[in-house]
Amino acid sequence: MRSTTVLAGLATVLAPLASAHTVLTTVFVNDKNQGDGTGVRMPMDGNIANAPVINMNSDDMICGRDGLKKVNYAIPATAGSKMTFEFRTYVDGSRPQFIDKSHQGPISVYAKAVSDFDQSPGGSGWFKIWHDGYDESTGKWAVQKVIDTNGLLSISLPTGMPTGAYLLRTEVIAMQNVTTKADGNWYCEPQFYVNCAQVYVQGSSSGPLSIPKDKETSIPGHVHPSDKGLNFNMYDMKGLLPYQIPGPVPFRPASSSSGSNAKAALTTPTNFPGAVPDNCLLKNANWCGFEVPDYTNEDGCWASADNCWAQSKKCFDSAPPSGIKGCKIWEQEKCQALANSCDAKQFTGPPNKGKRWGDVTEQSSVQVPGVMKGADLVDTPVVDTTSNQKAAANNNVVSIPAATATTFITTSSAAPSKPVTTVPSVAITTTTSAAVAIPTETAAQNTLIRCGRGDKNQRRAMHINRHKRADF
Repeated sequence: MRSTTVLAGLATVLAPLASAHTVLTTVFVNDKNQGDGTGVRMPMDGNIANAPVINMNSDDMICGRDGLKKVNYAIPATAGSKMTFEFRTYVDGSRPQFIDKSHQGPISVYAKAVSDFDQSPGGSGWFKIWHDGYDESTGKWAVQKVIDTNGLLSISLPTGMPTGAYLLRTEVIAMQNVTTKADGNWYCEPQFYVNCAQVYVQGSSSGPLSIPKDKETSIPGHVHPSDKGLNFNMYDMKGLLPYQIPGPVPFRPASSSSGSNAKAALTTPTNFPGAVPDNCLLKNANWCGFEVPDYTNEDGCWASADNCWAQSKKCFDSAPPSGIKGCKIWEQEKCQALANSCDAKQFTGPPNKGKRWGDVTEQSSVQVPGVMKGADLVDTPVVDTTSNQKAAANNNVVSIPAATATTFITTSSAAPSKPVTTVPSVAITTTTSAAVAIPTETAAQNTLIRCGRGDKNQRRAMHINRHKRADF
């Protein structure tokens, strides 16, 4: 039974992976590792865990494959925190690599407030909090910058994010298969590497967040095959710069309090939906091992051993492709030690009662880079939402009431001249902006001629992977 469990876990985690692609595996908050896989929605099938999304109209564009399903735990943070995202080609970290160097392109990070992590993440309410494209001053794409930092991207959360549950969505776009001739007679497919992390943010308020309409978006629908930034030949950029990053302009709501003082006053939440339980002895991704029952006789000893092995099986069965290190420790140091004690007729226990291993992947030594500057990032003082009716009367906002909002952000700045959509930090139930229409894949094929071969130099550089076949 135990050997079968191990083999089943290994089969899932160590399945063959494409050597050019990438997936989000790990999140750091203020340089503290939260553990491989913890709070991260990633594909459970190791064979395609790091494979790209191609169809821009697919639900996989929201949070990646399997991204519509919540995971057990969320990551605690405060507004203004430094957030670092680790991307890997080899998902279990067995070899260091972010992505193949041929897969250059832009990177964006989006956020969406949700009532809870069971809420469907698709549709409106998304806003971009960070992005970077092609830096003409350095001649580097955002992807290259993250290659230079060993697959680690650090950004800062906006200081004006209200308290509540959020999905943070990372989007890496690889442009090596996008090549258009000057006459526009052929078109190739960008690759989207998309994942979401469940994050609970402690902010300086609990009210709804007003997002300018031109900066709020729906996913899928935030990008379109005709977008300038997705029809860009990175092998021949003459006359095409500056590069236009796909998606909306970033929106970074800023607290009305002074930056450093407001951040210092916030405390990382400990009791929130998705928090890791206090009695968790060992964590592997989104699984926890808990203490087995005490016993004073042989039957009780073996019953507790069975309890431990049952927990071990759940660990291996639920482990994402990021790894099973914690499961193996639980199996050997908790369950096997307990079984050995029963075999030795030591019927009072359990042994090593209450010992805490934590998450062994949090203890790995990682050099976390500083916050990456990004492009065109401007902090915007948040709108005063204490007078929603007055603002609505002035046609400045469309009010969407928060389910449990009692405290609202205040600011001395005037209301924005552009209309805004008020999106609650704790519940998003309606939308006032129409979803962007995206042609189906068949329609796209009718309006855009598919990949041509290009000239000799372009063929050499494009490094085309035929993702619609089995060779991801």
